[in-house]
Order: sequence, then C-alpha cells, then structure tokens
Amino acid sequence: MTGPLCVMMGSEEDGISPAYLKRLDAHLMIPMPGDIDSLNVSVATGIVCFEVVRQRN
Repeated sequence: MTGPLCVMMGSEEDGISPAYLKRLDAHLMIPMPGDIDSLNVSVATGIVCFEVVRQRN
C-alpha cells in the first residue's frame, strides 16, 4: 500500500457493484478473529486508512 492507491468501499447492505469489482486490481479482507461477524463501512475504512498510513511511514 505504498504506491498510488484508490480505496473503494461498498455500502453496508450491497457492497461494491459487480461492474466496479471487475475494474479493481486487488481486493483485501480484514481478519476478524473471535465473535465479530462484520464491521460497518466507516470502521472498515478507518482500519484500511490506518494500515495505509502505517505502511507509508
């Protein structure tokens, strides 16, 4: 995540549309051990942005 980057987040209900998914170069998953079933999109975005900053510093 140290090069040029565009983060695309989908809605909490529908995710990202298939048309956009076909255009992405990569997908990622946030590991969620334990009893966590899902994250809302704002929490997931915060985690991804934190990791981008961590890797760039």
